[in-house]
Amino acid sequence: MKSIYLDYASSTPLAQEVIEAMVHVISNDNFGNPSSIDHEYGKHAHDVVEACRLDVAHLINADQREIIFTSGATEANNLAIIGSYQFNPKNNFGTIITSMNEHKSVIEPIKTLEKEGLKILFLSSKRNGLMDLKDLEKNIDEETSMISLMHINNETGVCNDIESIGEICKKNDVIFHVDAAQSIGKVPIDVKRLKVDLMSLASHKIYGPKGIGALYINGESLGRVASILKGGSQERGIRPGTLPTHQIVGMAAAFRLAKKHMDRDLSHIRECRTLFLKSIANIEGLVINTDDASTFPGIISLCLPGLDAESIIFGMNSIALSKGSACTSDSDEPSHVLRSMGLSDEEIRGTLRISFGRYTTMKEVSIAAKSLVKVVKHLMLIKGH
Repeated sequence: MKSIYLDYASSTPLAQEVIEAMVHVISNDNFGNPSSIDHEYGKHAHDVVEACRLDVAHLINADQREIIFTSGATEANNLAIIGSYQFNPKNNFGTIITSMNEHKSVIEPIKTLEKEGLKILFLSSKRNGLMDLKDLEKNIDEETSMISLMHINNETGVCNDIESIGEICKKNDVIFHVDAAQSIGKVPIDVKRLKVDLMSLASHKIYGPKGIGALYINGESLGRVASILKGGSQERGIRPGTLPTHQIVGMAAAFRLAKKHMDRDLSHIRECRTLFLKSIANIEGLVINTDDASTFPGIISLCLPGLDAESIIFGMNSIALSKGSACTSDSDEPSHVLRSMGLSDEEIRGTLRISFGRYTTMKEVSIAAKSLVKVVKHLMLIKGH
């Protein structure tokens, strides 16, 4: 049987339109360096990049001058956090508030700054994975410089109330950084309405190429960053290095498609979720780790206490899914996200992540659900349940 892919939160296949756009730019006279604007090859590459920058900006209602291309969301997160700290005199940059639900690419650079003496405050989420906004506001004081929180959680699908958090940050003159790697192109984002200062974007989560991302820097707000790399003056001196025209073209194509198909994709993903949950509803002991109302429908975090997620995945060997974040799935360390939500080690070990996307078929959803039911029954028999 052909393998079924249900790990869209980890990465997505390239859209055919993205492939065609990238092949076109690679196979034609687009090999010039976008910074070499003294001749037609460089000028042409520069014009292509700037057109793509506009496409990326349009998806989040930004100005194209507010988009800085990076190698991905991990670099964008590092640039937002460490770059903000380095831009400001050290004695003028105070506390960073974040949560233990964040991606490692946010937590690790923040911990690096903590080692340099910066005060860091890690807040826990509520049991449903959402930030407690009253708790967040209560912990802001005159020393707080930045709040860094993700939009959609990559492990659970929980969607934070970014608009309300943006209002809190604006009221308190605090820089607001949002990791939107998992939400970009999947739900509507208007950075002006959300009052975001810095936003990290990825391409490969929405059918674009890996190795390319961007950082949005609000030109009218508090967010300012210094380069964390040393080199040339590309990207207004914020991110040195020769721009990869073909990857930028792929990212822009993916962003255009996302804008065009967002409503259709979201409706399809909701149907996939509804069918899957209905098909597995009778599994004994099954727990969904999040509330539907506050969760992006494309990600399901489900728990089977007493069973081991790795054994379930092994039993469903023709179906690609995961036990959590792709960045930590090869680690024996329990998920810091699920732990922050209050799950026990046993519950964490029994947690699976299923994620749907544009190319998931209802037949695949049905097959995967039946496979899960069958494997769980088999494992329960072995354990004597």
